[in-house]
Amino acid sequence: MKNCKLCSYSKVCNSLPFVCVLLQFAAVILLIGLLGYLFVTQEL
Repeated sequence: MKNCKLCSYSKVCNSLPFVCVLLQFAAVILLIGLLGYLFVTQEL
């Protein structure tokens, strides 16, 4: 995994490939959490 195409931080990903995966998971979890929070606040 020398080239991390999906990650904008290519220098970090080349040295630490798992950082790219963690950033993607963190972004997805944050987005789901934000949408869930907005849904709950709008319903209540």
